[in-house]
Amino acid sequence: MRSSNPVFTNLEKQQFSTVSETATKNGVALKTLSLVVISLVTGFFSLQIAIIAPEFTLGIAAVSGIVSFIAVLIATFNPKIAGIMSIIYALFQGLLYGLITHLLDAMFPGVASIALLGTVIVFVVMFALYQSGLLRGSPLLRSVVYGALITILVGSLVATVISLVNPVFISSIYSYELAIGISLFLIVMGAFMLTLDFERAEQVVNSGLPKAYEWIVALGFMVTLIWIYYNILRFAVLVMGRNNN
Repeated sequence: MRSSNPVFTNLEKQQFSTVSETATKNGVALKTLSLVVISLVTGFFSLQIAIIAPEFTLGIAAVSGIVSFIAVLIATFNPKIAGIMSIIYALFQGLLYGLITHLLDAMFPGVASIALLGTVIVFVVMFALYQSGLLRGSPLLRSVVYGALITILVGSLVATVISLVNPVFISSIYSYELAIGISLFLIVMGAFMLTLDFERAEQVVNSGLPKAYEWIVALGFMVTLIWIYYNILRFAVLVMGRNNN
């Protein structure tokens, strides 16, 4: 079984021997919750930075994005230090999205609460559907998610190139309705990615992989949750921006 989450894909290539301590569902849940809390705390801290020293916000955001990306890569290919890399990822993603959220919430009051609540709702609903057996990581679902992610990547690259060559053309076809549709599509894809992540987490536990892989699973969930949060935040900004106009 394969996962759409890039953090999990490297697990397919690993070979393991019998170990005394193996990954558990409780361990995965505790580590995932820990990373979420770390992100929330550093996100709150970033708000204070934005208020006290706004001139540093852009530099902090840029560094946070780079560091968190590197942390994911290192954790993916070196599971032995996945714990510390996962914590670094959560710390810097909290800073990054805390700053982004502060900026957007100042322009559109309430957008932060909508994004947080929306992310929680998506997670709870998808977890309930997965636990009930109504939704599983079937080959069809994996194919749909893979295809969607590839389409998003290729489409973004093409749009970027066209915008550099002919920005007027992009402006003429990029409407409010299209932006809303893309945002909803990305949120739905994030929800399906969660389903595949639940499946992968269960496989990790059932396969008896080392306990260190609880951090890999937790990090995978964090990547997906942040994807969902960002796209709900973007969707809320689009809707509130249109209403304000």
